Formats: sequence, C-alpha cells, structure tokens
Amino acid sequence: FQAEDGIRDLVRSRGLGDVYKRQIYIIISFFFLLNSCGLLRSDNRDINYKIVDFEENTPPEKPTYENVEDWLVHPQKDLKEYPFLDKNNGLMRADVFFIVPTLFTDKRNKNWNSDVYDNDFANTMMESTIKYQSTAWLDSGNLYSPNYRQAHYKVFDEFRWENGGKRAFELAYEDIKRSFEVYLEKYNEGRPIIIAGHSQGSGHAIRLLQDFFDGKKLKSKLIAAYLPGTRVTSNDFFDLELMSSPTQTGGYLTWNTYKIFKKDKKRNVTVDREWLMDAECSNPVTWNSSGTSTYSEHKGLLFLNEKIFSNALEIEYIQNGVFLRTPKIGLFKSLIISTLQDYHRGDINLFWEDIRLNAIIRVQEYFKNLAN
Repeated sequence: FQAEDGIRDLVRSRGLGDVYKRQIYIIISFFFLLNSCGLLRSDNRDINYKIVDFEENTPPEKPTYENVEDWLVHPQKDLKEYPFLDKNNGLMRADVFFIVPTLFTDKRNKNWNSDVYDNDFANTMMESTIKYQSTAWLDSGNLYSPNYRQAHYKVFDEFRWENGGKRAFELAYEDIKRSFEVYLEKYNEGRPIIIAGHSQGSGHAIRLLQDFFDGKKLKSKLIAAYLPGTRVTSNDFFDLELMSSPTQTGGYLTWNTYKIFKKDKKRNVTVDREWLMDAECSNPVTWNSSGTSTYSEHKGLLFLNEKIFSNALEIEYIQNGVFLRTPKIGLFKSLIISTLQDYHRGDINLFWEDIRLNAIIRVQEYFKNLAN
C-alpha cells in the first residue's frame, strides 16, 4: 500500500485536521478494498493470469444451500458481525434474492470458479457488494444472497470465454439455480419476490428469470427484477417487459452507467459500449421513459463513508446506457470520484437511495394491486 503511505505522509506534512485525516483514511481503505475486489478494474486484456485448462481444473466443493452457511445472507443466519444487516429478521412481506457480481479476480489463482467455503473471500464480499449494493433493497424485503462458485473475472476475455470461460459461467449458474430452488422450497412461503444483482450477478439473474418466471406461473409473484451492469435485450424474454413507470410491477429494469468525457476518445471500460448496441436501458432516477434527469430528482448516492448524498447527479442522456458527468458531492469527494474512468462499479451506488425508495414503492404497489 505505497500509495496509502504517501497520502498519509501528505496529511501529516500539510497539518490537516483530524476530520480530514479520517476522511482520507476511509477513502484510501475503501479504494483498495474495491481494487482487491476487482471493482476498480476497467478491463482484463493486459493482465497476465495464471491459467490451467478447464478440463484439468478441479472445481471447488459444490454447495447444497440446505445449510444457511452456504448463503452469504440469509434471515436465519447469524450475522452479528455485520451490523448493516440488523434489519434482516425475516419479518417482511416480500423477499429479495440478490446475486453478487464478479469479485473473484486474483490473477495468481488458477481456478476458474471461486470457493464458497473460503471464509476470507466471503468476508470480502460481505464488506463490499453486500454492504454497499444489496442493502439498497434491505427495506423492501427479506434478503437472501447465495454464496456461489462465481466465474473468475478472466472468463470475460473473449479468448478465455471460448476456452473454458463459458463452462465456468455455466457452473456458477448451476449454483444460483440450485440455491433458488432450495429457497422456493424451504424459505419463500408464497411471498412475492424481487430479483436483483449486478454485473455477473445480473447475467445469472437473466437466466433465473427465464427458467422460473418468464411465461411461468411464478411470474405472478415477481415484484420487479433489477438487472444493472449487464446487457438485456427485448429478445431475452417471452413475456417479461422493461418497466416504464416507477409503480409498475411484474417486469424488469436494467442499465449500465458511463462517465461523459470532454474528449470523445476510445477508453477501456468494463462493459463495452459496442456490446450494448441493442441493449435496453431504464432511467434509474425517474424510473420512466425520460432520457434525462435533473439534480433535484436524484434521491441519493451512497458514498464510501456510508452517507447518502442527494441531488448529486443528473443524467445527461440515455443511449443504451446512462451517461453522467462527475457527481457533485463536495470538492474533496467529487475529486475522488473524478479519478474513476469507468462507472460500472457504481451502477448501484450512484443510485442507491433511488433504488431503495423505488423498491419500497413497487412492493407497496404489488400488495395494493393484490388487494384489488
């Protein structure tokens, strides 16, 4: 952490107060946490991964999900060490099934899929994607999030995708499917469901919707599916539709977030814009068909210090993706965000409060419609 040491020296030499010191340390710590999780990497083309043939690779132990220890988050799991999940007591009228994104990025790890029983990796996911992403839905329903053998970040390189990556991704989905089957059988008890995820998690959520909801009886239990960070097209589903109002239920929402640059030049981003040429896109602020939003409409961005900053951003335009300029959250904090070249890792955090409030509204609307 040489960069962290350098900034610590800078703080000391400038004689900054304790408040500013604390802010800097929080930001530095979180920055490196995200980097270790792979959420700050824009691409993997220049990374020298250790590789073994998929056929020669022994996959990690398969979880059954019959035991709550196979879950990252479960209302019946003891998670006292994570106080941000205190509300998850299983008493809500709806459920949320959240699928985490790709955090398995260690270039020295030869495996194609992560180990569900790696406690250190599980803790990394709890302190990152669970804490800063899944909690956007915590006020909407009982939160379930399976720990699955996620495909390594390297599989999304086109060459590796065709030489083992696709099979690693399929193995990951097998876990998601099995966990959802167990959830339906043992825990759901007829409650309506929100499906949510990000990046790889959203990719698996698409398959889950196709297998269990699209054209199926269970569709009547779907409140909404939030699918940021992946590509969704109108051809992906038979009768599930992109929702176009903030109170609509029974469909899905999807978006990918991009930063607007002064100079229009080729940049490495996690989700290639060309790949999204036919992608659908929701407005995660207004939740309608509007192609823009204003600062006053923005409900809140979740920052590194766990504080919500409202009226912080406006959507400049939507074109198969959501395009923003640097959010306005104060000079120092905006400066930190301005260093990011890729907003993929912020698909949820940038609109955290917007998602939280919208999910509550859709749950309320679902039960209102049920009563009528």
